Amino acid sequence: MADYYEALNQYLQSLFGIEPLPVKEEHQLAKQIQAGDNLALERLVKHNLRFVVFLLKNTTAWKHGATPVEDLINIGNEQLVKAARRWKPTNNARFATYARSFILKGTRRELDNTTHMIRLPVNVSEQIKKMNYNERALTQVLGRKPKASEVATMMGVHENVVLKLQSYIGREPVSLESIDEERYIEDNENE
Repeated sequence: MADYYEALNQYLQSLFGIEPLPVKEEHQLAKQIQAGDNLALERLVKHNLRFVVFLLKNTTAWKHGATPVEDLINIGNEQLVKAARRWKPTNNARFATYARSFILKGTRRELDNTTHMIRLPVNVSEQIKKMNYNERALTQVLGRKPKASEVATMMGVHENVVLKLQSYIGREPVSLESIDEERYIEDNENE
């Protein structure tokens, strides 16, 4: 275990010696990347690895330790590479500005897909997050837990959508051994 923390510490310390690139150099590297230059890709990514750690340190996944830090960093770095391959610079925009949403959204999606026992489709997962956000906002305003109809109005959807989303939350998996096979067969024969 000590080796794990030592390796992680060495990686994080190695990043502090790498400074961000000037804007002009980032733009030049982007053009080279579009032309297929892998060394340019490697240089742009290397000089932004510290940014990945900076962004992820502020996420709940990092703070609550649900996912190992090295996994978070790895996912964030993969998203950084994706962003570097797609970036087409405009004006004086920095690469980090473009990569930020790739890193955060990509990491969130990857964690949603891999950390839950039952995987929900991305759009359902996003709707649940939106519903939870609106519930918290309404709770602060109203001083009580909001009704499904109030949340639905705030989200701009039908009340049934909110009720369905709420049913997904906290649903525990059922063991196949706990299902009464004879009763299941009878129920399905009667349909």
